[in-house]
Amino acid sequence: MGDPTGRWLRLDSDIPREYRSLIVQAGTYCAQHGLSPPLIAAMLKAESGFDPALTDHPADEYGIARWTPGVLWHWQPGGLQSPKPSPPLGPELSILSMGRFMCGLGPKIKDIPGDPALNLAGLFRSGVDPMHRDNGVPERWREYLGKVAKYMDDYRPR
Repeated sequence: MGDPTGRWLRLDSDIPREYRSLIVQAGTYCAQHGLSPPLIAAMLKAESGFDPALTDHPADEYGIARWTPGVLWHWQPGGLQSPKPSPPLGPELSILSMGRFMCGLGPKIKDIPGDPALNLAGLFRSGVDPMHRDNGVPERWREYLGKVAKYMDDYRPR
């Protein structure tokens, strides 16, 4: 039967097998325009190189998706009713919360011009208000978006 994630993600890519199912779940969490498993995979590659042990104390960002605990708290199952997460932030919580984030905040930037997928990546890095203030992804995140776009292309099934 093969790997069922091949419907969404290239099987011969560098996406770690143990994260593929989580990436598909996050990338298909809702029907948000631009959200897809290749987007989630590309963002994880750009954020951490798929490193679940990433620790960036100065930025207060941790894990495979570089969440800050205070932001992840809102998007974890149970939201603020659950205990605030603390590092290390596991891959399952980190990846699945990306889907919830995109589905929760994505509609707030639906009228922003540009590629819907890259706008979601920019939203993840910058937030709703900066996206509206700049009428797009703020300049400081453009290099990041270039990486995400390249990896998305690498991860889409051919």
